[in-house]
Formats: sequence, structure tokens, C-alpha cells
Amino acid sequence: MDGASALEECHFTPDVNDVVWMVRWWESYLMKHIDEMDRSLQYILEQGVKAFNEAFSQYKPVDSLSKLEQVSSGIAVIRVHETFLECFVLGDVEISVKGKDGALEILTDDSIKPLDAQVIELMNRNKDRVKSCVYKDFTEEELALLKKNRLKMNTEEGYYILSHDVMAISKGIYKVYQLDNLQSCLLSSDGIRLLDRYYTRNSLIDEIKNRGIKSLVDELRNFENEDTAMLMLKRLKIHDDATAVYIEF
Repeated sequence: MDGASALEECHFTPDVNDVVWMVRWWESYLMKHIDEMDRSLQYILEQGVKAFNEAFSQYKPVDSLSKLEQVSSGIAVIRVHETFLECFVLGDVEISVKGKDGALEILTDDSIKPLDAQVIELMNRNKDRVKSCVYKDFTEEELALLKKNRLKMNTEEGYYILSHDVMAISKGIYKVYQLDNLQSCLLSSDGIRLLDRYYTRNSLIDEIKNRGIKSLVDELRNFENEDTAMLMLKRLKIHDDATAVYIEF
């Protein structure tokens, strides 16, 4: 999961922030229900959204939340059966599936990327922007554009993501692979994608296999520290979430 925080000053749940509470809630829910093999992943996730809304409403009724107050998250889920692998992606997190023949497929939804690119372009135009930041390291102009884009959450004109809308689950990417044909699988947040500047996805998977994920994340942080102006690696934050899980079959 790769969470996105609210764009208003608000905090409803008892955890460090509402995104942390959301991720921990979904972790607990999926650990409890993911192995219900008689139910589809989509069904489990749809029921999860309903249960999540009920749990969140203990602190703040979800029907009263504006999209700017809502937290959201990309989510990538896999489930292993005896003979096949199920994959589900909602948002711009990724599942990279590599076959024994070396073929690679990346499952992700890039719908939010053009919206983020608008903000990144605006950031790159203002060389003195750091002096004008007003909220979460964004200027008033950048924040206004971020809010405009956030209002497109879970709409055809914008992007689909895990939040409070059950309908969004039906917009996820779902695919099944035969285990006999698979070599490995990499689940990753979009921060890992910044390494695509230095590695092909195949070579990145090989490096993760040989060196471990931590080594690659440390390398990414070094690249980011050398590019604090965010001109080489185009991104919204100096250090974006960079999380990955590597699995071999």
C-alpha cells in the first residue's frame, strides 16, 4: 500500500495520522480474510471498504468527509493458489511479474501520473519555491492544483484509488498467472519506479534478488540526496515512499 494524506488540516483517528491508521486497518483486515479462497479478491476488497468505512465512522462519519479530507492509498495484492497466482492492483503501485522465459509484465494504473506531472512542472518552474512553501512543502499555487486534482479522485476524469468508495474496486486491474510459468514477482510503490532511470525493470529485479531490497532503496535515497532540487528525478517529494516485496516461485 502507498497512502496519500488529506489535503486539509485534519486528523480524526487515534493513530499517528489517518494514513497510518488506514494502512494498519487494511493490513489487519487482509491478514484475516485474504485466505478465504471461496471468495474473489474483488469481493474481499469491496467488503473491506464497507468495513473500513464503518470503522472510520467511529471517529468521523465518512459521508461528511470532503475529498480533500479523505485519505487514500494505492494497493497491490497477490494471492497464491495451488496452481495459479492472482494479482490485483488499484492505483499507481505496481506488480511486476516475471516468467521463467524471462518475459516481464508490469501491472499498474498510471491515470494519476498526468495529474502529478502538472504539479511537478509547476514546481520546476519556480526556482525559489522553497521560500514560499505553506503546507507540506508545497506553495499556495501548487497546493491549489493538488486540491483541484484530488477532487477528481475516483472519477472517470481523474483516477481510481482505494479510499471510501466501494465502486473503485471494480476499476482495479486483475490478472491470473499459472505458477508453473512464473519465476518471480515484485510488488512495489511508485517511489521504486524512480530507479527506472538507472535500471531496466528486469535488471532491477535481478539486483534485488542478488543484493536485497534495502540496498536498492539506500541507493535510491543517495540519488535523491544528490538531486534535492528534484530536477533529475521528477517527483513531488524529496523522498517518496519506496517499498517493495520480492517473491520467488
